[in-house]
Amino acid sequence: MRLRGPLFTLALFVAPALVLVPIAAAWGDDSSVVPAPADAGATKHDPDNRTGLAEWMERCVQGNAKYLAKDVPGAIDLYKQAIQLAPKRPLPHYLLAEAYLAGGDFPNAEPALQTALDDSDDRDPNVRGKILFLTADMKEREKKWDEAKTAWQAYAEYASKHLDAGVTPTTPPARIQAIDDMIKQDKAYEIVRQRIVESMRDAGPPPAAPKKK
Repeated sequence: MRLRGPLFTLALFVAPALVLVPIAAAWGDDSSVVPAPADAGATKHDPDNRTGLAEWMERCVQGNAKYLAKDVPGAIDLYKQAIQLAPKRPLPHYLLAEAYLAGGDFPNAEPALQTALDDSDDRDPNVRGKILFLTADMKEREKKWDEAKTAWQAYAEYASKHLDAGVTPTTPPARIQAIDDMIKQDKAYEIVRQRIVESMRDAGPPPAAPKKK
């Protein structure tokens, strides 16, 4: 059973289409600076997003457009291109994980998200917070309750230290409580199921149908 409530609402906050707005500034770039017109023979791309849009970021933007158009395979391809251009940037890996999860592809989403987590740090608390949030969300989707609780606790600790990074410190307690309720429900169901099995066993096999004459 998929957990809903606050988690479902906040999942919209971490959608790939929304994550790009603060990213350039979070990497130490001044997003308020309007790029100067490029010379005829100069490239328009700047890896640091200072004098122009980085090529890897451009691929992410294009991927987000595909994602919004429900072209998940197209988005995945563009996010992979972004990763090839900037393999150590956590954002493309995070967006790739989001796209894989949109298609229910957990086996590919997990390593992409882990790479995003490994490559992120406090230079970009906004993105790292989203990565931690998505990690906990993914564990819930997989019904890995203990891992999900641990992941929510990690997100809570990070959120408490980065309140200005678009995090939501009130979410983890609610999610952990929902998980505890789910675990109790699963245990109660298992007890009922076991009683049904024992009752059927005690009743013995059903009587054989009478033979036709």
